[in-house]
Amino acid sequence: MKKRFSFSIVFIFSVLVAQTQDLPYARYCVNELTSKKYNGRGYVKDGSNRAASFLFDEFLKYSSDKPYCQSFSFPVNTFPGKMKVAINDKILNPGKDYIIGTACPAINGEFKIFKIDRNNYNAITTDLRNCFVLFDTLGCNGAIDKEYIKRFQLANTTAGYINIEEKKLTWSVNSVQKFPSIYILRNALPTQASKIKIQVDAKIINYTAKNIVGVIEGNQPDSFIFITAHYDHLGMMGNKTMFPGGNDNASGTSMLLNLMEHFSKPANKPLYTLVFISFAGEEAGLLGSEYYTDHPTKSLSKIKFLLNLDLMGTGDDGIMVVNGSIYEKEFSVLEKINAEQHLLKTIGKRGKAQNSDHYYFTEKGVPSFFLYTTGGRTAYHDIYDDGPGLPFTKFKEVFLLLSTFIITIK
Repeated sequence: MKKRFSFSIVFIFSVLVAQTQDLPYARYCVNELTSKKYNGRGYVKDGSNRAASFLFDEFLKYSSDKPYCQSFSFPVNTFPGKMKVAINDKILNPGKDYIIGTACPAINGEFKIFKIDRNNYNAITTDLRNCFVLFDTLGCNGAIDKEYIKRFQLANTTAGYINIEEKKLTWSVNSVQKFPSIYILRNALPTQASKIKIQVDAKIINYTAKNIVGVIEGNQPDSFIFITAHYDHLGMMGNKTMFPGGNDNASGTSMLLNLMEHFSKPANKPLYTLVFISFAGEEAGLLGSEYYTDHPTKSLSKIKFLLNLDLMGTGDDGIMVVNGSIYEKEFSVLEKINAEQHLLKTIGKRGKAQNSDHYYFTEKGVPSFFLYTTGGRTAYHDIYDDGPGLPFTKFKEVFLLLSTFIITIK
């Protein structure tokens, strides 16, 4: 009888969750966060902190008490101004044809291009101080690999470097400046590249970002379940090219807000107190979550479990659970819910990985999952990861899985 009663409660709750999950609100949040007003939620034009203000207002709607901000600072290389690249006088499109290396300093000039390929990588005697060196790995059978390029850069003085990308441009964030570098898609590069005109405005700044923290009090106020998702993204590459960050991670932030909205309703009051954190600085190296675990506002030892949400916008193939093979008991709860409710195609599991904001909690003994959807759209860390095009393929199903897990876990 007890098992039947427990199942009935979970089943009834699951039906209610399916009715209350708010997909229009999810789409609104993603479209808002990926709009131009937040400039990619990075560091140019203070996009990250303007997004934080929006999220703070959303947290105000749902938190049991007033939400609060946790500020921290870090250096970051930014590209706030002009961004122009031309090869053989062919003007290239930023984000579409090329990306600038994240550690690129400011540069403005015209330079010769010296090509290193399978024919000459072992015999280079040219003075390269006024040249951009172009590495072409096509047909070199691995001879010009990352280690070769690294050794070459240490041994030679050049004006800068050009790397050829075959399929996709993937950008990131850096905290230092090294040497000028650029990554160009092969199909955008002229066959006989002989000169480059380049202008890049770059500036290292010390940026102060904010974690946003809200609490929904449960029936056991001193035991916690944490739900986290980073809201920052890559921002701007120059003053015109924006990286919207729809799937990464407006989608995870939207899922967090949906869960917060749901559990804020008196009928859905949870057993444990829920702590919701939107982290800043994830793309710069998990800085927001690292700062929080060094300066926690709740005792880490009282966290029953943490769910970190990223890349929640697809799900054609299911979800992946980082730390799933470490916390087998909790992973089996996810599998059971999924099997009973027929939600997702697969729930995969991985081991430990330093790839999102769960990591520093795990390192300090907090049992944690990092969950992300798999399959479908492949846009990631590029200009194509927008909000309006995000399919939300299995958003409702993942919401049901997570919300049921939150009330099931002991």
